[in-house]
Amino acid sequence: MKEEKYYLAIFKSKNYAIQINYILENLGYRNFQLVSTPCEIQAGCGYCIKFREVKDLEILKSESKNIHVNIESLYCIERKGGMKTIKNLNYLI
Repeated sequence: MKEEKYYLAIFKSKNYAIQINYILENLGYRNFQLVSTPCEIQAGCGYCIKFREVKDLEILKSESKNIHVNIESLYCIERKGGMKTIKNLNYLI
């Protein structure tokens, strides 16, 4: 089984996530991805920003702050042995 670890930054609205992703792409960052928010985290239609390295959180926080948008919550997703765990990491934001 493939092991995988990544982070999801959740915003107040899908429009904020789209806007942040657009800014990051235009600045040349390729380590961020706009993805659908998993239903285990948030019900309904929404988008979030996915990234693999926790160090990239500082870039995301800085660019969000520049446009006065807050990261509402942060999650770490890990897949090991066919099991998926979701950890709330709000203490990092």
